[in-house]
Amino acid sequence: RVLFRSPTRETANAVNIGSLCTGYGGLDLAVEAHFGAKTIWCSEYDKHASNIIEKRFPGVPNYGDLTKIDWSSVPPVDIITAGYPCQPFSQAGKRNGTDDPRHLFPYILEALRHLRPRYAIFENVRGHLNLGFDSVLRDLASIGYDAKWSLVRASEVGAPHQRARLYIVANPSS
Repeated sequence: RVLFRSPTRETANAVNIGSLCTGYGGLDLAVEAHFGAKTIWCSEYDKHASNIIEKRFPGVPNYGDLTKIDWSSVPPVDIITAGYPCQPFSQAGKRNGTDDPRHLFPYILEALRHLRPRYAIFENVRGHLNLGFDSVLRDLASIGYDAKWSLVRASEVGAPHQRARLYIVANPSS
């Protein structure tokens, strides 16, 4: 299930990550490990999650609420990660999809449009495939990004349960 190739050792040190909807930083740690990259900024508004990422990524600026960021003031990055809110798409919720106020992908799209990273790597729930995913793919295509995606069960990476997560890797079409 290789969705993208690791950079060569010579280029690994030059890879920077900007993290949106950072949460506790798990997706970012995985992307850092895979690419030999470094998270240089993040965006997380939750107080408790922000406390965790302060310790996990010391000295990394947290831009807070993603809906209020001026993207012209944010340093460019090679990769944007986002584990954007799953409540709009989850089987456990009301499944309001793109009509849910927690649907933050339009703000992530604005970051991509402005910053134009080489990769965008997203994570969400399996239910997103049936609700709102077509909009995400259409939005990515509208700004010139191609995407590949895959479901990965937690048990496939050593966790003792079956919960499947959707991973999306997008990059500019050119």
